[in-house]
Amino acid sequence: MNTLKTAAALFTVCVSCNSLAQTIADSTNAPTLEDYVRKVVTTNPEVQASYRQLQVAMSDVDIARGGFRPQIDALASSSYTDRNFGLEQEFAGHTAEIALTQMLYDGFLTSSEVKRFKQAQVVRLFELFNEIEQKALETSQAYLDVQLFREQLRLAEENLITHVDVFKQIEESVQAGVGRRADLEQISGRLSLAESNVLTELSNLHDVTARFLRIVGEKPAPELAPVNVSSAYLDVNVTDIKTLLNNAYVTNPQFNAAIYNIDAQRYGVQSAKSLYHPRVDLTASYGANTRDQAALNNTITEASVGINFSYNLYNGGSDAAAIRQALSQVDLAKDLRDKACIDMRQTVQIAYNDIINISDQLPSLNAHRLSSDRVRTAYMDQFTIGERSLLDLLDSENEYYESSRAYREAQFTLEKARVRLLAASGNLAQTLGVKRSDVPEVLDLAEEKVTFDPNYVCPAQRTHFEDDANILKRDSDRDGIVDLWDDCNDSTPGAAVDDFGCEAAKVEPKASEFTIDNANIINTIKVNIEFASNSSKIRDEYAASLNDVIAALEQDENTGVIIHGHASLDGDASYNQRLSERRANAVASMLMSITDIEPRRITAVGYGETRPLIDEESESANKRNRRIEASIIQLPPSQ
Repeated sequence: MNTLKTAAALFTVCVSCNSLAQTIADSTNAPTLEDYVRKVVTTNPEVQASYRQLQVAMSDVDIARGGFRPQIDALASSSYTDRNFGLEQEFAGHTAEIALTQMLYDGFLTSSEVKRFKQAQVVRLFELFNEIEQKALETSQAYLDVQLFREQLRLAEENLITHVDVFKQIEESVQAGVGRRADLEQISGRLSLAESNVLTELSNLHDVTARFLRIVGEKPAPELAPVNVSSAYLDVNVTDIKTLLNNAYVTNPQFNAAIYNIDAQRYGVQSAKSLYHPRVDLTASYGANTRDQAALNNTITEASVGINFSYNLYNGGSDAAAIRQALSQVDLAKDLRDKACIDMRQTVQIAYNDIINISDQLPSLNAHRLSSDRVRTAYMDQFTIGERSLLDLLDSENEYYESSRAYREAQFTLEKARVRLLAASGNLAQTLGVKRSDVPEVLDLAEEKVTFDPNYVCPAQRTHFEDDANILKRDSDRDGIVDLWDDCNDSTPGAAVDDFGCEAAKVEPKASEFTIDNANIINTIKVNIEFASNSSKIRDEYAASLNDVIAALEQDENTGVIIHGHASLDGDASYNQRLSERRANAVASMLMSITDIEPRRITAVGYGETRPLIDEESESANKRNRRIEASIIQLPPSQ
């Protein structure tokens, strides 16, 4: 990937000048993080100082280029002379001369210096980009900290208000003689702790506000817009750490500054080596003098043009020392590159790991918070009617406060990890849409682009723990149930398991799971079995009455049968209900005994008087209503 083009694309879009003149606090809407970062990037003195260094570096290039151009000097003098020899012993004389020197060859000193300063320009430019990223990061962290501690202060104040209410209730009870003095002492201590919590959060909020003021130059507005920098770039479930690091090598400005600094120092070595070369200059001059060689009042002129050649044979060892110094500067630049890479790699790895871990923690922290809220509400109701002690109530309130505080802190810590990752990758300012308009294109400044192999310079490496090293994620048999909850750590690969990691038995559908109201009934067969009065006993000769039922079940193994018994309308309804159940169960038992059909496919139910064929109590109606029927039903396939 082209480093220069990438960096240029990130930082060269104009910032609206009108937004600088308008104070953020005057905005009718709550100011956003982008508003404050934009202000910092354009007004912060450290960013401005870095920009001035870029301007100085650009002037260094112009100064070095001057060596290619001719040097023109004008010399003039006017003097009064008083002497005791010659024809004229007292006189005034005037001279004037113009001289031109054009460098023809200097051992490539000038060209090397121009290249060195052009690459140094890029170094200063990337350092400016890095300063912008750092200030964007500091502003983002201060902004998020202000929001965090405002929220923590709100929770502490709510906790204090609750303790004050309980204190008043206990105090009234004690004064009325129905409360215990020990309870009053207990709530007094907890009330003092709640007050201390408020003071602590006030102090924290004061400190982060002071930091915000230092960075931004003004206090944060009373209302701040929420921050959300999550994007596909930060989706750690999609983007691997090595991919993030390789992308950061391309876009991180501090690392790119170190890379270009090496190239600039290499041109410095060429500059130092040029001192071993001769120097050739073209010189031309023209001059006039109002006195001749005898000092007589006689104007003379002289013009000359020629080539000057100089070659340094010995300079006291200074030239050799200059080369050694330049080589050391290259080594120093390489060391700084390695340090920049190591620092960047560490920041990216830590931020990446924080995003993973905190994202995993948030559901648990939120579950704890919600559970604590439900418990404290229940305990408050129970305390009011005397079913809970004061200690239970205070402990539940404190647990809710601490769990809420931990949850909110984790939310903001996650956002801060995201902005750290963006800043370490050189993408925070771009993500926030904040860029300077007075920054030149990187390609316009560079003598040549620099390419590098990240695998050689600073190899990307994973540092976060594998799942096998994390007790919360360790899954030895890879069945989807972590070892912490797995009671069967040797599950067959690919086998379905239950919530405790044991291989789940094949779920076979049962006829008992259905009724004739919700089942898919294929056929209903009347079973011609007669029972003695008030009896559920079946005589053996009636076994053949179940042949049709057996035949239907044997045709399809995914069918079942519901044996349902019915009673006539005469007699006690509850007795008839029980009798119909006994008779249906008796028929189902006979069916199971005379066939090898799985018992799960057979069930029985009694309906008593609830489903008569004829709604009357005549002899014929009673005979028809007393019956056994078998409904063949379709069962779902086994799972």
